Amino acid sequence: MIDPVELAAELLRIESLSGDEGDLADFLVKTLQRFAAVERGPLGAIIAQIRNGEGPTIVFEGHMDTVPPGDEAVWSAPPFSGEERGGYIWGRGAVDMKGAIAAQIAATAASRDAVQGTLYLTYVPHEEMAEGTALGRVLEVVDVPDLVVLGEPTDLRLGIGHRGRVVIKLLTRGKTAHASMPNLGQNAIDLMVKQLPKVLSRNLPDDPILGKGTHALTSIYTPTWGPIVPDRCIAELDRRIVLGETRDSVLETYKDLDLEVAIAREELKSYTDETFTVEHFYPAWYFDPAEGFVQWAWHALDHPPFRIWRFSTDGVISAGTYELPTIGYGPGDEALAHQPDERVAVGDIARAAEGYRRLIKRMGDLPKVLVKREPLEVLRRPKRPGI
Repeated sequence: MIDPVELAAELLRIESLSGDEGDLADFLVKTLQRFAAVERGPLGAIIAQIRNGEGPTIVFEGHMDTVPPGDEAVWSAPPFSGEERGGYIWGRGAVDMKGAIAAQIAATAASRDAVQGTLYLTYVPHEEMAEGTALGRVLEVVDVPDLVVLGEPTDLRLGIGHRGRVVIKLLTRGKTAHASMPNLGQNAIDLMVKQLPKVLSRNLPDDPILGKGTHALTSIYTPTWGPIVPDRCIAELDRRIVLGETRDSVLETYKDLDLEVAIAREELKSYTDETFTVEHFYPAWYFDPAEGFVQWAWHALDHPPFRIWRFSTDGVISAGTYELPTIGYGPGDEALAHQPDERVAVGDIARAAEGYRRLIKRMGDLPKVLVKREPLEVLRRPKRPGI
């Protein structure tokens, strides 16, 4: 048997910042090999599989990476200690989302003989930087799932959707000059400062279920250095979008401003040294509580309240892009994610493990209520040899 609380503490002691998840991946491989077939998949994602006869395909999913801890001096416990104190496990990633990973693994190890069909446990890198990207690669090589279960924190409620996310790149162009003679140039920072109030005053869509769209300025910089009036200034805007918003509609919001606007693209490197390019557009998604698979999970989990996440998850690809049945269930308060003193209640980790066990034990009932969605063409690609 695997104790989910002890496992969560072990996971928290392994630092796994985005792009540097290798040590945690190695640990997960060794742990999962105790009860499942395991391989290292695209971008270093860990894919474990248990297949018992005919039945549905379910994916339990989580991400290995965390954001940095910030100023460790303001933490009440060292951020990579996995300390248990006051009924909580403390550390960076406790809520987001190593507590859930531990609960999923412990539940599956205890219930592997109850699997009816195929159960995958997949843990991906780089979610914090580019949610959905690594999971999308995994979905290309595994059986098309009948259900994806995200372990992101829901306070043990049943997650059924959230707003999407777009990173918008704003660019102003001026003219260089020596900083001692600024009158001979045109300062791109000044131009940006004049435009930002107009950018931030845009009226954003409001969804009655997912909530109002928001935007937050997350960076502003120039590519120049030294005593020079900068001729370019770049700002990045984190924009949260609602159902129905597209790349074109998002960009249309800023079309009349005196700056260049684009959806940010970025090249990232996995811990396996694989490089990949992402476009930072991640769509919103939502499933009605009356959907058959949602009702199945609701009953299996003993009727928890429904919830809408405030942040974004890998559901942007499974639900937002592929429209695959997707739910969320995990321990912890999402408001503690990325905060100093991130922590998750010991009891909630144990209760999450019990919830995952209930989902596994009721796998055989899932086809009776599930309306199978037609997968996108990308999911019909031939898979690699089985694991």
